[in-house]
Amino acid sequence: MNYTFSDLLYGAKTIAKSVFGQQSEYHIQFNHEDDGLWYVDFPNWPFDHHNLLMVEGADELCAFLSDDNIITRVDVIPADEEEDHPGYAKLIQLEHSLTGGSTYQVTGLEGFDRDIWLCPVTLFVLGQYPRYMYIKKSDV
Repeated sequence: MNYTFSDLLYGAKTIAKSVFGQQSEYHIQFNHEDDGLWYVDFPNWPFDHHNLLMVEGADELCAFLSDDNIITRVDVIPADEEEDHPGYAKLIQLEHSLTGGSTYQVTGLEGFDRDIWLCPVTLFVLGQYPRYMYIKKSDV
């Protein structure tokens, strides 16, 4: 799922207008759809729906955090430096590239022991590949 430079330029408007904007905390929903796969819920996504697919461990994390295997809602705090967020699991960036996504080590989430990969849609949702992310199941 690599994007071309033209795709990223076209998507820059979407990033700028994103309902997520630059926030200190994000509330993100993932849906387990009829095809049996997990997708990030991103309204008005301008590209193919399959680009929203969770793979390479992100899908397993969605399933792990879901109470009903249909919807997963998480609170996400992106950070450039390590911070203290009690009650949150920590994702530590291992590697990234602009069009190739970012790999994260998941720590502090008992029972989930693997790295995850997040595709470039992360740029549209968060506006960046954060060095650290703190996540927890949302109460909402």
